[in-house]
Amino acid sequence: MPIIQQRSLSIYTLFGAIQSAVWFFVLPSLIKPYWAKISDNYTNQQAEVLLWAIGAPYMLLYMLVAALPPYFMLRNVEWVQQYKISREPWPWSSSSKKQSNRDGKNDNDAAAKQRQLFWKQTYRSILLDFFGLFIFIPTLVYIKTIVWPTHVMSFSMEDFPTPSILSATTLLSMGIIHEFGFYWTHRLMHMYPSLYKYHKVHHEYKQNNVLSAQHFHPIDFLISIAFPAILTTEIVRPHGFAQFQFGLWLLTANFDDHLGYAFPWAAVRWFPWSAGTDAHEYHHSVNMGCYGSKLSLWDWVFGTDNVYNEWRKKRWSLVD
Repeated sequence: MPIIQQRSLSIYTLFGAIQSAVWFFVLPSLIKPYWAKISDNYTNQQAEVLLWAIGAPYMLLYMLVAALPPYFMLRNVEWVQQYKISREPWPWSSSSKKQSNRDGKNDNDAAAKQRQLFWKQTYRSILLDFFGLFIFIPTLVYIKTIVWPTHVMSFSMEDFPTPSILSATTLLSMGIIHEFGFYWTHRLMHMYPSLYKYHKVHHEYKQNNVLSAQHFHPIDFLISIAFPAILTTEIVRPHGFAQFQFGLWLLTANFDDHLGYAFPWAAVRWFPWSAGTDAHEYHHSVNMGCYGSKLSLWDWVFGTDNVYNEWRKKRWSLVD
């Protein structure tokens, strides 16, 4: 039976659309009763810094709900593992221990070294992930609120955004602008050796797992992650809740980029212009093309997904 691919019409498209509908229509109603506590107890500057610190706890939640089940609890369930993008086994799996040399004997030393390097990299990723999400971004936002005190977000209940064409336009504008900024900063990190020496830290992962999502050198993080995010807020000037809503979408897309599985029910992959999870996996494996994240729009406009599209056709035809 052929594998159902992301962005192809199926029952999973409906499931992905329902998740997005909950995010857009239901989340405001769930959060609004508690939002007054933020606006009443914190200054706008404090609230904005606090808002940008949600990345670390959300990453923990995502790992528990979305990543750990396919990585461990469901690792022997073929229906789940058919969506794994790379053909290589996970470094922590038992099959990765069975490496053979030319004589057909188990090369236990090589397997042990591979696992040792993996766990060392994992420890480093945890430090980089939580430094970037919990310390670096909030610090940059705090600096921004000092440099541009008149550009602090509104957290007022009076203009709290409710589901409407206006709020949809705001979120769509944020998505397109952020993706444009990320596309070009990411592409520039690959174009110039003086920048790539920082970006290559992120490319230490050839096979992604969710810990690689925020595995960045601080200079790379500043340019390709923090800059597009802050630029978007400066152009659109959203309400604090709209930023919260967009931030959840952005983080979900980023974590899904590095999940290692192209699940067709992913909340950020069901609509036509979404970028497939395998696009970023391909980018990591060959170190070129597919510079976007959430959307395939700018890769299509600038022609940087042509090789990936050919690879994708061959890859999924072999799987099917």
